[in-house]
Amino acid sequence: MSTLIDTNILVYAAGADGDRSRQQAAIKALGDYRSNGVIAVQVLAEFANVLLRKGRPIDRIRNDISVLAKTWTIVPSDTNTVLLALMAVEEYQMSFWDAMLWAVAKQRRLTTILSEDGPTGSTIGGVSYLSPF
Repeated sequence: MSTLIDTNILVYAAGADGDRSRQQAAIKALGDYRSNGVIAVQVLAEFANVLLRKGRPIDRIRNDISVLAKTWTIVPSDTNTVLLALMAVEEYQMSFWDAMLWAVAKQRRLTTILSEDGPTGSTIGGVSYLSPF
């Protein structure tokens, strides 16, 4: 099983929301999925955006992103990802950005998206949603 890690897991692990119990659960989940997890470029961008909004200094965000890039497999999106996401918006009534993550998982044959968001416990087009919380 290969797993795509969603932005909210990284945000909680970074302690950016102040919820200590969620931070610990997110850190544990990242450890549990380290051997078979991947992060999408989109997730890195969303992570940086959330941390900027929460007032984290840019140098610290750069460091966070660098550490993630060195320790995780990072997967890109392309034109076909966008087209597949548009299909998911239409067929599964997903929001566009959720559909983009789903499309990355589908393209890469990843079986799971680890996220607090989305249809937790459901499987859509062969991709299951699992929450560590």
